[in-house]
Amino acid sequence: MPTKNISASATMIRVSSFTLASLLIAAACTDTSDIPADPTSTASEPPSHASSPSLAPEAIEDPEQAAIAAYTRYWEQAMRSFAAPDGDFTEFEALATGQALEQAIAIEQRGIDEGTHGEGDIIHHVTVKDTLLTDEVQQVVLIDCADSTQTQVLDAEDNPVAGEEYGYREVQSRVELLDGYWIVTAMAVQEIGSCVPDDS
Repeated sequence: MPTKNISASATMIRVSSFTLASLLIAAACTDTSDIPADPTSTASEPPSHASSPSLAPEAIEDPEQAAIAAYTRYWEQAMRSFAAPDGDFTEFEALATGQALEQAIAIEQRGIDEGTHGEGDIIHHVTVKDTLLTDEVQQVVLIDCADSTQTQVLDAEDNPVAGEEYGYREVQSRVELLDGYWIVTAMAVQEIGSCVPDDS
């Protein structure tokens, strides 16, 4: 299946000044199994939405492209949170629920507790793995080959943190349409070297 474009001009998304390594390491400590489409999802409580991005996934008619846009929106908030973690999870609560929300909160809290931040660029290569589209359920499972080789994790004095690993990790996510909003509900992160981008 071809790579889905996240932006109009590329099949990659480059993210600046964000600790992808911290995000992926923390996430890898949770569920690392494949994420199937789940017609009996427990994400029954959709989050509230106080704000919306300039290109809202909900405005996109194609469910697969809408899911990719929601996944991108989730990561954009993650970037903001890691640039200045403050323990305010309101925005994440508008973009994720269930396991994905719990994971995002735990990751931001790690940055607060350890006093770390990041710099550099990350690149996501996203494809659609599976879809489940019925009158009752609209879900899309995405696979991302996330490249952290152009990032580094820094301490409070801007020194590189020892022991961090960088490379390509496969990230699987389930994105669902809940109460009219596309929400990330599950995310599983694999080990370094678990993927190679199609355009490499």
